[in-house]
Amino acid sequence: MQTSPDAAFVPDPSLDGSPERAVEPFAPPAEAWRRVSPKLATVRRISLSIGTLIVFGALTVAAWLFVPFPTWPPLVVAGVGLLWWLWRWVRAGRVVRATGWARRDKDLCVVQGLWFRDLSIIPFGRIQMVRVTSGPLLRAFGLANVDVVTASLAANATIPGLPGDEARALRDLIIELSDAEGSGL
Repeated sequence: MQTSPDAAFVPDPSLDGSPERAVEPFAPPAEAWRRVSPKLATVRRISLSIGTLIVFGALTVAAWLFVPFPTWPPLVVAGVGLLWWLWRWVRAGRVVRATGWARRDKDLCVVQGLWFRDLSIIPFGRIQMVRVTSGPLLRAFGLANVDVVTASLAANATIPGLPGDEARALRDLIIELSDAEGSGL
């Protein structure tokens, strides 16, 4: 199909620049945007420290025992472990600050992630199950996770590190709104 020179593409000047009230796609879609507890960063740092000590401590001891002559391999393994721990320690606070949730009239919004951002919007009518979980460290800090399960595996969401009372209230609210929307909960 040929086009004439007179039918050249002309951009619409009214679409130049940013649209009015432009927001990034991961901005809160509601006024009542909530962040998770900052205590979650401490919980994650403690878990990270224990895990890193176990893994890199074992690798350092193994390198020290099984490498016959040079003394630098265990030092390299320990150095890599220390750098990994430091990077994850600093990053834990940013990850927690980047996690939040909002409740709108008919759905629940959950945003998380630093490099790979994820905004999940889950209609209350699609929620099949709400689970509140808390491990020993979370309980020690008075926190709990709220897991929202739908029929689609891609639509499941977890809101980590909520204070216990808030997790319980959110669980009850989701159950109430899910029943009102006619879900299978």
